[in-house]
Amino acid sequence: MKPGQELTQSTNRKHYEVILLATLGAVIAASACTSKPKPPAAVSQPASGSVRPVAMAVTEPAGPKTVAVAEVSKPSVVTKPAAKLLTYRSRDYGISFVYPWQYSYVNAKTIANGDTSLRPKPDGHEGQFTLARVEVPKGFYPDTDFKSGYFLLSLNQDMSEQECTSSLSADPAKLQMETINGVDFRWTEQASGGRGSASKTRNYVAFSNDTCYEMELGVKTENDGLAREIDPDQVMHRLNAILKTVKIDTGAEKPATPKLQSSAENKPASPKN
Repeated sequence: MKPGQELTQSTNRKHYEVILLATLGAVIAASACTSKPKPPAAVSQPASGSVRPVAMAVTEPAGPKTVAVAEVSKPSVVTKPAAKLLTYRSRDYGISFVYPWQYSYVNAKTIANGDTSLRPKPDGHEGQFTLARVEVPKGFYPDTDFKSGYFLLSLNQDMSEQECTSSLSADPAKLQMETINGVDFRWTEQASGGRGSASKTRNYVAFSNDTCYEMELGVKTENDGLAREIDPDQVMHRLNAILKTVKIDTGAEKPATPKLQSSAENKPASPKN
């Protein structure tokens, strides 16, 4: 090959490389221009197509809290039932009294035919007889020297009013007076004791319906040195509660002859409301 031809071919080759590089650059630029950018991520819209502004929460200023106080109902007042009481009543002699149902009742027939310890202090006249006896149970005073506590109702229709009063066998200056349900009673108290035994007795008399009504309240104790001593006045208080219920019908007629009550009349009955 001639030198001139070699120069021409070299020049042509360089020219061709320049054109090739230019063409390649144009292709790259065109490719860059034709590529589209990705669209931004879609934002979800409400179904209604409208956007509602969010309501702003209103905060109350801090202050003392109001505490709801539940209404407390007042407890209902429960009335305790009254203790059951029994009523002794003698229509023949116009007298009655009330005593607790726990106490023991002894009728006139049992007293007349029983031991003398069931009978009252004699009034010194033949016509005395006992209608009823009520005893406080020993179980009320366990492990004590309590022996007996009793209420006795007797009467005598063969005595005058003066004899009725004098039957108490006491110094007139020591006699005491007490009005029970409209009737005046005279009464006296005696106490005795010795060798571990003691007794306190109160005797009451009232003259009405040409009859001397007699009541005896007694407390007896017996101590062997081991039992706890009781206060006799506590037992006497129980017996006095019976005495306060004694009612004498001042309009009752005097029976022709004294008689004991029948078993039906002697049976205690609950008081009527």
